[in-house]
Amino acid sequence: MADRCGVSQPTIANWERGGHLPRKDALEKIAACLGVDSIWLLSGELPAGRSPVYQHLNTPIRHIPIFEWTRNARSFANAQPTRYLSLAIELEDLFALDSLDHKEFGLETILIFDKSAKPAANAQFLVQNQEVLSLCEGAELENSDLKPIGRLIYSIQAH
Repeated sequence: MADRCGVSQPTIANWERGGHLPRKDALEKIAACLGVDSIWLLSGELPAGRSPVYQHLNTPIRHIPIFEWTRNARSFANAQPTRYLSLAIELEDLFALDSLDHKEFGLETILIFDKSAKPAANAQFLVQNQEVLSLCEGAELENSDLKPIGRLIYSIQAH
C-alpha cells in the first residue's frame, strides 16, 4: 500500500494508529487503492450522490397503464387502461395486464411488461399469434410466426 500511495511504510503505520491524517492527494490515492470513496474513508458515510437512498429517490415514478387480460389481439390493440400502477423504475415503455387466467398466475395477479425489450431465451413474452394473445418462453420466438409485444419483467400478486 505504501508503494501504491507513494509514501513510506512508517507513514502508513502512523495513519493507521491515528497519529495524523493523510493529506488530500494521499487520501485520494488510498481511496483509489482500496476501491472506496475518500469521504467514506474519513467519515464512514457515503456522499449524497452515491447513497442507495439517493439513487432510489432519483428513480422516476412511472404510471403504468393496466389493461384487462384478453386473448383477442384486436380487442387488446383497441383497449383502454382500467387503471394505473405507480412504480419507481428506470424503464419507460411499460404496460400491465390484470386478471390473467393462466396456469402460472392467479386471477389477482398484475403482470408488467416492457415493450422495448428484445427477445431473450430466458424470459417470458406476451406474444401475438394471428389474432390470439398468449404467453410464451423467449426461446419459442426464434424461427416462429409469433409477434412479441412485451417481455414480462414483474408479476405482482394482490393481497
